[in-house]
Amino acid sequence: MRYLSWILLGLLGLECLSIILVTDWIGGGWTLLLILISFISGIMMLRHIGFSAVLLAGAGLRSRQNMSLYQLLWPIRYMISALMLMSPGFFSDIIALILLLPIAGTHKPASTAQDSRNSDIIEGEYTVQSNHPKQPDSTTTPRLPE
Repeated sequence: MRYLSWILLGLLGLECLSIILVTDWIGGGWTLLLILISFISGIMMLRHIGFSAVLLAGAGLRSRQNMSLYQLLWPIRYMISALMLMSPGFFSDIIALILLLPIAGTHKPASTAQDSRNSDIIEGEYTVQSNHPKQPDSTTTPRLPE
């Protein structure tokens, strides 16, 4: 627990240092504008995904559905990124943008060996129904209206 407090204190120092460096680089007004834009972006992201997506990911994990790790982690990463964008400072914004980058790898769900052998087979039944009107018999000749 003691290490966590040191890590959080170090992150707080990096946030303050990033604000000071950006203010020195582009000015106070622009820095304040960037912090406000970052905060509003975080709020909009939270409104977009909501907490329900995280609950759905947890429910999918508990029900043992065939979900990939990417599908499970995306709502959580998105929410953490939104919260980090809402915090003042630019160090957390950089971490939030890194979390929003797509993870390399496949998006296939985890499955058993038996499922992977039959994964390309789709079973089903079908019937062909024609919506066209019945064609006249070839023995009858069409008549013109009189």
